[in-house]
Amino acid sequence: MGTELTRRVRIGGSLNRVLLKLENTAESISANSCARTFALGWLTLIMLLLTPPAMSQSARNSCKVFDAELQGNYSGGCAGGLAEGPGEAGGIAQYKGDFKAGKKHGKGVKTWPSSGDHYEGEFNDDRKDGTGIYTWGPRSPWAGEKYTGSYLNDLRQGYGVYMWPSGDRYTGPWANDAATGPATPTMIARARRHAEVAAAVRKTGIKICRQMTVGIATREWISGTVLLVEADTIVLRIIDAGQYGHVIGNRPVNMGEVLRDEPEFWTPC
Repeated sequence: MGTELTRRVRIGGSLNRVLLKLENTAESISANSCARTFALGWLTLIMLLLTPPAMSQSARNSCKVFDAELQGNYSGGCAGGLAEGPGEAGGIAQYKGDFKAGKKHGKGVKTWPSSGDHYEGEFNDDRKDGTGIYTWGPRSPWAGEKYTGSYLNDLRQGYGVYMWPSGDRYTGPWANDAATGPATPTMIARARRHAEVAAAVRKTGIKICRQMTVGIATREWISGTVLLVEADTIVLRIIDAGQYGHVIGNRPVNMGEVLRDEPEFWTPC
C-alpha cells in the first residue's frame, strides 16, 4: 500500500510539472492556434498514460476459493489469485471470515440456507478445527439441536456439549464425531427408538414417509418407495414431493426423483 501511494504521489508531482509547463507553453504561443492544439493533444495523451487502468469487475472477483460450496461469488482480500485475509464467499452455502491461500482458515461463520444450519468458530485448511458452535437449522432433521466444543479435521473431537430442544444435554468427551462418555437416559431411549424405526423402513418395496419443515413452523409430509437398502442408508423413489420445494442432501425433492437418505428420518406409512 505504501509503495503504491508513493508511486502515485510521484506520478502526481510529475504530472503537475508537465501540466504547468504545457500551460505556459500554450500561453506563450497563444497566437498560434495550431501549436495550442498540438500542446493540448500532448497533454491529453500524457494524462491517459499516467492514469492507472480501472480494474474490471471480473478481475476483482477472480480470486479462487476452494470450498465447493462457495463457488458463486467472492469479495475480500486476494493474494496470488487466491482468497486471502478477511472475505465473504457464497454458493449453496455462505461464509464470512478469514481465508488463507484460498481456504477457510482462522475464525469465521458458515451457514447453509437450505437447512438453516449455522457454524461459528475456528477453521484450519478449509475444515472445522479448534473451538466452534454448530446449530442445526429449522429445516434440518436435527432442528434446534446444538453442539459447542472442540473440532479436529471437521469432526467433533475432545470435549463438547450437545444440547437438544427438550433441554436434555450430553457433556463429555468426543472421538471421531461420536460421544464416547456415559449416555444420558434420554440418549439411550432415543437411540433405541431410532433403531426400531430404522429396522422398520429398511425393507425394499414398502412406502415410507418423512416430515419436512417449511419455514419456521409449517410442516408437511413427503413419501417414497424403498428401492435399495444399504449399510447405513436407503435408496428411495419419491412418489409425493409435497406442495413446497424441499431439499435432501443438497438435492431437490421432485416427483420420481431417486434419492439416498438415512433411514432414521423416515417412517412406514
